[in-house]
Amino acid sequence: MVSLLNRPDDTVKIKILIDIYSKYENGKITDGEKYLEHAKTIAEEIENEKWLAHVSLNYGKYYNIIGEFESSLRYLGLAKETYQKYNLKTGLGTAYNNMGVTYEKQGNYNDAMESYIEALNIYETLTDSSSLAKTYLNLGLLYFRQDDYEKCGEFYNKSLEIRIKLKDKPGMALVYNNLGILNYYLEDYDNVSNYFEMAYKTYKELGYLRQQAMALANLAEIQNILGQKDKSLKYYFEALKIEQDLENKNEQISTLLLISDVYLSRNDYANALRYTNEGLALAKETKAKPELSASYSSLYQINKEIKNYDEALKYLELHKLYQDSLFSETKTKQIAELQTKYETKKKEQQIENLESEKIINALKIKRQRNFSITLLAGFLFIFLFLLILFKQNNKIRLANRLLSYQKKQITDSIEYASRIQTAVLPPAEFISGIIPEHFILYKPRDIVSGDFYWISQKEGKTIVAAVDCTGHGVPGAFMSMLGFAFLNEIVNKDLELKPNIILNNLREYIKESLHQTGQENEAKDGMDIALCVIDQQSDTLQFSGAYNSLLLIRNNEIITLKADRMPIGIHLSEKKSFTNHEITTQKGDNIYIFSDGYIDQFGGKDDRKFKIKPFKELLLSIQEKTMSEQKKILEKRYSEWKGNHEQIDDVLVIGVHL
Repeated sequence: MVSLLNRPDDTVKIKILIDIYSKYENGKITDGEKYLEHAKTIAEEIENEKWLAHVSLNYGKYYNIIGEFESSLRYLGLAKETYQKYNLKTGLGTAYNNMGVTYEKQGNYNDAMESYIEALNIYETLTDSSSLAKTYLNLGLLYFRQDDYEKCGEFYNKSLEIRIKLKDKPGMALVYNNLGILNYYLEDYDNVSNYFEMAYKTYKELGYLRQQAMALANLAEIQNILGQKDKSLKYYFEALKIEQDLENKNEQISTLLLISDVYLSRNDYANALRYTNEGLALAKETKAKPELSASYSSLYQINKEIKNYDEALKYLELHKLYQDSLFSETKTKQIAELQTKYETKKKEQQIENLESEKIINALKIKRQRNFSITLLAGFLFIFLFLLILFKQNNKIRLANRLLSYQKKQITDSIEYASRIQTAVLPPAEFISGIIPEHFILYKPRDIVSGDFYWISQKEGKTIVAAVDCTGHGVPGAFMSMLGFAFLNEIVNKDLELKPNIILNNLREYIKESLHQTGQENEAKDGMDIALCVIDQQSDTLQFSGAYNSLLLIRNNEIITLKADRMPIGIHLSEKKSFTNHEITTQKGDNIYIFSDGYIDQFGGKDDRKFKIKPFKELLLSIQEKTMSEQKKILEKRYSEWKGNHEQIDDVLVIGVHL
């Protein structure tokens, strides 16, 4: 084949060089890079954009395999632009598919999903079965990474069906391997062994070294589960040797961490640390967030076992930092951008006069690493800025000249704060993904709010909270940022997932951060909360509340899970644990948690509060409606009741249909 390079047609030379390079993709890929470089040089010399795009596409795949993801995306982006320019749909679909793979390895799941969907749309119009099979497999892997095993299996089987029809042995082996991994997580170990054996035999027959290493690592994992530690290590080291020969950094990291796990299970801490540190060094080189998160988690486990608690805590915090960023990178970028704009807008010279450093340091304590806490400085600045303005009212002549300007500055500041607060709240897409039928009626009294809703998922359970912080407006929003950050941290700790345990911990966090000891002159700030844990697998609901109760409506009857009559904060009963309620749920149950803003609103003919009894009657009257319809009815009734009265408090009502 190399002799054909002497032919005069430069485009033929480029094609042959790319074909030669592709032979190295299943072996030592770095040895094939010189052929891509040669092809790139020719394409640039003849100024052929289309062939340069083909070279860029293959460079994108090359850098993906060796773990240099930024370079991979740069080349794939160049290829995509050219394919779009010339309407080359097959190449465009391949570029999107490979971008999806790279984004996924980076932990950027939103962009990965978008890229795969773009590829699917293109392949379906082209009726390109082989490429469809590849994209189905990639989508399955993406769902697998997000613990959606049902969807994962659905796409894996779609891919396998096509590959069997096409008699695509390499593709079949890849799907067998992935089905083995899926069944491992489903704990169906008979199927696991069968799929891995089928994959390994096929890869060995084909001579695919990289894939052999993958299959060996999977066989090693099964042996580890079955208690065959020596066999497990044998398979792992065989896999690692192949990965090192192939210079595949990402795969090396995974294998090194798995080897460390086996040694840790044997209490061989020296070797466990050795192989984890090797993996961490490679993860830092590749900047791959999933592998960095896993490396720090491993170091946390090892240091905890050897009772090196300071180091263990450090690595746990690093693990959580990278773990959280995998699912909220878009939100984190948005918050960082807003915070930058906010800080730029402020006059930096005023900060020194507000003694903010002392106050912020007192609030941040040890948990300042959580990204939400960093936003507190902004709210503190706004609060103190308002106080300064009020103290300056005695300067009437100057105030009259500056009043309009100052009002605009304050409003702009609070509006920035509102955008930051909104960015922190769980996005609608995330909520709908875990609670398909729900509504959230959220009406802040001012630009920023003291009420907030918090929703998370852990261990297959859904955690929902409606929180009412002391005050509203800026002071309430200030407390809400504390509450949001602390709830994130508590749920990510290694604690039993019970509502009362979460509230007990939250109370301690608030007391510590606000230095509450029970003295007369200290802050009595705190929050009321209704928090429930929904487990639809076991059909159970757990609830704990501080002043705010939960209503469950079943067969047109209300079941009330009562909250404790004490807040999150300093209180006479602060040493008493919050009560944990547990109830069996049924299909069709409707759950409601809320703050007191709705029921305390003044209005009506007699200028009185709405009250809890009419609120319950209103909920009973709308049980035949969908969640979205219920929200509209509640909004309309609230507006009618309030009439021309001022809104007295923030309003928050959450409804969930099981």
